[in-house]
Amino acid sequence: MGLTMQERKKLTIETAKKYCAARKREKGTILNVFVSQTGYNRKYAIYVLGKTAEVKTVNFNSCPKERVCLKKQQSEKKRVYKPVYGEDVVQVLEKIWMTFDFKCAQLLVPFIRTNLDYLASKDVFGITPEIKIKLAKISSATVDRKLRAIREKTKLRSISTTRYTSNLNHLIPIRVFFDMNERKPGFFCGDTVAHCGENNSGQYIITFTTTDIGSGWTELKALLNKAQRWIKESLDALEKSVPFPILGFHSDNGDEFKNYTVYEWCKTHEVEFTRTRPYKKNDNCFAEQKNFTEVRALVGYSRYEGEETLTVMNELYKNWCLLINYFYPCLRLKSKDRVNSKIIKRYEEAKTPYQRLLESPDISEDVKQSLREKKQALDLLELKRNVDILQEKLLKMSVKAK
Repeated sequence: MGLTMQERKKLTIETAKKYCAARKREKGTILNVFVSQTGYNRKYAIYVLGKTAEVKTVNFNSCPKERVCLKKQQSEKKRVYKPVYGEDVVQVLEKIWMTFDFKCAQLLVPFIRTNLDYLASKDVFGITPEIKIKLAKISSATVDRKLRAIREKTKLRSISTTRYTSNLNHLIPIRVFFDMNERKPGFFCGDTVAHCGENNSGQYIITFTTTDIGSGWTELKALLNKAQRWIKESLDALEKSVPFPILGFHSDNGDEFKNYTVYEWCKTHEVEFTRTRPYKKNDNCFAEQKNFTEVRALVGYSRYEGEETLTVMNELYKNWCLLINYFYPCLRLKSKDRVNSKIIKRYEEAKTPYQRLLESPDISEDVKQSLREKKQALDLLELKRNVDILQEKLLKMSVKAK
């Protein structure tokens, strides 16, 4: 057990008195003992002892005498830091954060940098040239601190409607991981989200989520129910809407996927069809993570029924998918290593699916040019306004729990 801080201070005062009054040879001996007792570095020990006491000459009865005195310890002035990012920057950050779906700092910062010129051109955000310079270099850690005061956390849960089915097990192979060859665009993961509220009886709308493993390109489609024909029609629509061919499709063991209709579709279109292990949700992690970030965070946990609601939800998803694919950055896992009991994850730089497709060597230049032209025709704020209007309209159409 070493000395406590109070014991070190007392020892320093007593040793400093002896050290100041001692001769040169004696100082070395005192210093050796002091270093061994405190564990200080030798140079630091000399500094501390010299700072604590000194020898002064005082007059006593008109006779000069030397006397050891303790030095007055000057209180160190506390540094005053002038904040680089003032209240004006914080207000702009809050407006952007609330306008574009309350993103975490790791995704908000690359979003701001990519669209900074566009955001600065809009008067609604009030971005001056000085604020623009600061936003261009602000870090995600600083954004986290600045937005901490207004960030609210909510925890919501929903009902799982996935039911394991054992048919076609011998025809559809199990896959538990994806190698680097499948990081090129074309390998999709699919899953469904039930909008049944707190009661999963009767007919209710479901969302069919498909996401590309390599680029993060995500397509959402609202379906009237879990009938096989709707899944097949959604796969046909997916093939027409994505700017690259579908090479593989991976799903869980729900009966809406594991059936002859979907199996024959994949076989006809030469798409590799694989499935997860039963009750192993992480085998389909690429689609599962989108179920909350792109579906639940958008439409919530209410119950939705009927064709009119279905039309509004699909219109909402149409605008939302343009936002998340062309403008909203997402993270992609680079590596995952286990060190003893700790798992260390490293992520690539946050980019939009659109950016990843432009950087991919597997996408032709014609397709890339088509993507550039399509993005050029989109307006970020107009898309966001459409999403907000349709989202508010959809929430009014939710069915109250009975």
